[in-house]
Amino acid sequence: MEVFAGKTAFITGGAQGIGLGIAKACLKEGMRVAIADVKTKQLKVAESILDSPENVLAIELDVRDRDAVKAAADRTEAAFEKVHVVCNNAGIGPGGPVVSVQQENWYRTLDTNLHGVLNGVQVFAPRIERHGEGGHIVNTASITGFAQQGGGVPYGVTKAGIIALTEVLRVELAGNHAKNRWQNMYSAGRDRWGEEGPPESLISASVLCPDAVDTEISAFYTNPEDDEETRQRKIQWLKHMDIELIKPDLVGEQVVNAIRNDELYIFCDGYGSRRLVKTRTQAMLDAFDRQFPE
Repeated sequence: MEVFAGKTAFITGGAQGIGLGIAKACLKEGMRVAIADVKTKQLKVAESILDSPENVLAIELDVRDRDAVKAAADRTEAAFEKVHVVCNNAGIGPGGPVVSVQQENWYRTLDTNLHGVLNGVQVFAPRIERHGEGGHIVNTASITGFAQQGGGVPYGVTKAGIIALTEVLRVELAGNHAKNRWQNMYSAGRDRWGEEGPPESLISASVLCPDAVDTEISAFYTNPEDDEETRQRKIQWLKHMDIELIKPDLVGEQVVNAIRNDELYIFCDGYGSRRLVKTRTQAMLDAFDRQFPE
């Protein structure tokens, strides 16, 4: 998808953090935006920040509720006629060790992070297909979906599930357009389709895999309510861990660029995330070498 102006994006978790960053980036491209969030007060704040009443629709939404997602889709189409980009971004981050995670946290996180994404896909993909103008679905996972770090099993498991879901979705959406479906999934842009380019009606998919982003879900979030002692403690931890928090607005721009280039994986930094993915990938390749020496 290369042309954004005049099209519509629907973004869950859109009232703050990464979702709001994506909304800002979409508006800059000339899009209309529906931001959906369970936090009513924050939605009003987001509307004032975006400051574009004719191009922004705010919808209170719990993504766990399939009927509510359908109603939100209806409201968005009533306001803007068609939806072209869907960002299934809403998520929560309760953690806990595998052997002791509370059942309530487990099911609530699954319902929000994973089933919420599935609801967004299943509600919107057929609608994008019907209008025939093509589109793009972005599902927000996390770098922890590739590299589990312990102590946050519900969150990490759902994010790994979102990565797998999106990989399969990208193959299925390409359908008969792709000559080699699996190779087509991993390629990007012209490399994916050749000189003829993608069909106009194509719906594609990407998975967003942020690491340390300056949002409330991060333990190092630069909360304006932090006292000076807390702020300094966070700064020292970040230095110790060699982490630099990425601003949500930058992530929003990265998402738009990735949609334009039809990337499958959207990474937000080239250092920490790369290191984690390389470590896991090398461990798998090493296992092959031990078990099946060449």
